[in-house]
This record gives sequence, structure tokens and C-alpha cells, in this order.
Amino acid sequence: MLRLPLIVGLFLLSSGVWAQKLTLADLTDRALTHNLDVRSIQLEREITDARIKEVRSSALPQVNFAGDYKYYLKIPAQVIPLSAFGGPEGSYSAAAFGLPWNLGSTVQANQILYNPSLMIGLKAAKVGREVADLQIRRTREDIAYNVGATYFNAQTVAQQVQFLEGNIKALDRSIQITDLQFQQQMAKGIDVDRLRLNKVSMQTQIESLKADYARMLNMLKFLAGIPQTETIEIEQRIEETAIVVPTAEESGLNRTELLLLDRQQVANTLEQRNIKAGFLPTVSAYGVANHSVFAIGGNESYIKGIPAYWLGLQVNWSIFDGFTRRNKLAQKQLEGQQLSLDLQKTKESISMDISNARTQMTVQQQNLKTSDEQVRLAQKVYEQTQLQFKEGTIDISNLIQTENSLREAQNNYLSSLVKLRTAELDWRKATGNLITK
Repeated sequence: MLRLPLIVGLFLLSSGVWAQKLTLADLTDRALTHNLDVRSIQLEREITDARIKEVRSSALPQVNFAGDYKYYLKIPAQVIPLSAFGGPEGSYSAAAFGLPWNLGSTVQANQILYNPSLMIGLKAAKVGREVADLQIRRTREDIAYNVGATYFNAQTVAQQVQFLEGNIKALDRSIQITDLQFQQQMAKGIDVDRLRLNKVSMQTQIESLKADYARMLNMLKFLAGIPQTETIEIEQRIEETAIVVPTAEESGLNRTELLLLDRQQVANTLEQRNIKAGFLPTVSAYGVANHSVFAIGGNESYIKGIPAYWLGLQVNWSIFDGFTRRNKLAQKQLEGQQLSLDLQKTKESISMDISNARTQMTVQQQNLKTSDEQVRLAQKVYEQTQLQFKEGTIDISNLIQTENSLREAQNNYLSSLVKLRTAELDWRKATGNLITK
């Protein structure tokens, strides 16, 4: 016999109410596979592969068939000199040659023997595939970063709610004490109202934070490709393990932006070579099989098929194009110089990102340590203030001020913690180590 908790669990699971508890690694893995942007860019990669096959196909033999049928209502005539048939010089006559029914079919096969642009195009297609792979990687990096940042923010909001709920419990005890003192005429009614107003303010803040938390969970589902109808949960406690501040040896040479610019430079070089190849001739071999049928109907019907076959070489050479190729080459050379400047600027930007992330990690580590000490101290002061208030040695203003100081210390601690995790995320992004697969 199934136990009641198991029955309830099976019911919730089957009805879609069961919440999936997912870690940051779980959500990131799902996002890198199921995110719609990732799937779309992967289709772009497949489109690139199809284009490569298209370029390769142009190097294979090309076979074409052409058919033509004509029925002459009046056979075209040609003017011929009568002297060719023994007639007088200077005399001409129109004569129609041929039969009214004409059927022609031609099969032609072409094979490129020499075309430097074709070989360069194949190399450019391979570079295009590498660019597509890098674009997939960049999209995955962006998704991983957004998942991490959203996850940390959601954890911060969840921790804020827990802190506030704990503060409300402590505040409820103070309200009970103050209300009791008021009944005994040891406190004023306004003191109870001020505490209750403070409680309402915290409850309102909790509701607002819960709405933000739900919105962030929806964003995580969107990023991870999880239907909005499903329910998920995350680890609400932010990991507080120590982070080792990296050394200054990281160069960020593995950054996708650098690799993309490198491939763009290679593509630009191939484009320049392709333009130069346009100054050279192309050579193709071809073979033709032709079959023509001539016929006439009626009492004197006649039909005759005449086959013909030949092979040939064809040379195409654009000798002068009005300096079009020269101007295109100059344009691509300038674009190459621009790419070099972009590469230099990107390297400087990456170096700045790495330095900033390292500094931020150092600062936030110290801030987290300081904030943790402030929370412990504020909690201690708040507990002492509650005790003093209970004994009647301090008034309600001191209690509210101490409670506000505790809440501020808690928020500062959470802010430092999430900033430290975000700085670590920024460091991994700056050094090109955001994703490992």
C-alpha cells in the first residue's frame, strides 16, 4: 500500500504542480541546450554547412539538357545567287531549305579545369563555418552569463525575504510587549501603532520582493527553455565559499571576440585573393551530344535524324573591367586595416575588463567580510535593545532605529555577497572561461 506522501507526490508530479529544484549548474546546462537563441544560431550553423556544400558542388561536372521543337507554317527562305547553280551572274532567288518539323535535343557536360576563385571560395567557406561555430559559442556565453546574473539576483531577493520575515517575528514580540505595557499604562498607544506601522511596511516590502522573485524565476525559465507553465525552485542560499582572487597572468586570449576578429581577418585576406584571382582566366572543358530530327508529313512523309558530337575547351578572361576589381581590392585592403585596429582595441578592452574584474573581486571580498561583521554586531545590538526595551529602560524610537540599522546591515551584506559572485562571473567572462564545453 502506497504511503500518503508518496501518493500526494505522484499526484503533484502528474498534474504539473511539482516544482523542480534546480541549481545554477542545472539551469546553465539546460539553457546551453534548450535556449531558443542557442537553437536558432545552431540552425544558422547548419545553413552555413549547406552553403559550403553548394560551393563544393560547383567544382563537380555540370550536365545540362536542352530540347527544342519547331513546326514551320512557312519555312524561312534564304537568298542565294543563281550563278551558284549555273545561272546568270548578278541574279538572285529566294529558296526555302529544310522541312517543316524540326526537333532538336542537346546534352552538354562542363567541367571546370582551372578557376582560382573556386579554390579560394572553398577556403572561405571553411572560415565561414569556423565563424558560425564562434557565433554559437558567443551566444552560449551570453546565455550562461545572463542565467548566472539572474540566478544570483533571485537568490539575493530570496535572502532579503528571509531576513525580513525573521525581523517581523522579532517585531511581533516587541509589539506584544509594547501592547502589554500600554495596557498597564507603561507605554503610549502611539508606540504600539508605530511598531505596527513598521511591520506593515516590512510586509509590503516582502510582497514586492516576492513579486520580483517570481519575475526572476520566470526569466530563468525563459533563458533555460523551460515552459512558463512549469514550476521551478532554486537554491535560495547564496554560496559563501571563499573566492581566490586571480593573479595578473590571465590575458583573455581565449575570448570569443578575439577569435572572431581573427577569423574575419582571414576571411578578408581570402576576399582580397579572390579579387586578384579575377585578373586570371578560367578554363573549362565541355562535351556536347546533339541530335536533330527533320520531318514532313503527308503522302510524301519523310523523317531524318542527324546526330552530332564534339568536345571543346573554353577560356574566359575579363581583360578590362573599368578598374572595378582594382577599386574592390582597395576597399578590402582598407577593411583589413580597420580589422587590425578593431583587434588592437578589443585586446585593450579585454585587458581593462580583466583588471576591473580582479579589482572588483578584491573590493567585494573585503566588503563582504566587513558587512558580515556589521550584521553580527547589528544583530547583537538589536537583541540587547529588545531586552532593554522589554525592561523599560529605553523608548520605542531606539528600538525602531536599531531595527532599521539591522535591516540596512543585512541588505549591505546581501549586496556585497551578490556583487562578489557577479564579479567572479565578470572575471570568467573577461578571461574567456565562462563556459567550459
